[in-house]
Amino acid sequence: MTLEAVAAAAFRPRYSYARNVISDLGVPAQSHLAWLMNLGFCVQGTLFLVGAVVFGAGRAFVALVAANAVGNVLIAVFHSGTSTHAVGAVLAIVGGNAAILAAPIAHRKVSVALGAFGLLSFVVFVITLKASSGLPLGITERCSVYSITAWQLLTAGWLLSRRPTPWPGRARRAGRP
Repeated sequence: MTLEAVAAAAFRPRYSYARNVISDLGVPAQSHLAWLMNLGFCVQGTLFLVGAVVFGAGRAFVALVAANAVGNVLIAVFHSGTSTHAVGAVLAIVGGNAAILAAPIAHRKVSVALGAFGLLSFVVFVITLKASSGLPLGITERCSVYSITAWQLLTAGWLLSRRPTPWPGRARRAGRP
């Protein structure tokens, strides 16, 4: 979100969080910082996947996070208006929100709420995109993406607040004088 804000500040013409979609920020013709936004998409997907693998979160979760990562990379490489970009957006948004639903994590109710909200928001976004319903496209898209970011931040906070588990053998040595 930080890279998004920086890229939005450099966007020409003026960027609208309500009207513009996030990937508009990655179009080089509209911003000299498009590379930064595209880097952000790649880093976001990659770090989510690394975290899922490192924490051994289960096959279904890791597979869905991998779909999100591939989608984020496709979004970064292929810009708005291409079919490959659209496939990347579906993989990133649906994969990320579905991963939240499949996450084996303690804050289960929050995960289900965020994942369901993200997927429902994506459906509203697609309907808005296809029907030109007048709803603010940027907001409906952001709801489907920011649900993933909110879950990642919540999970990071939860993981960081847990008491560390001693490495095997460390507990035995700790009791010795």
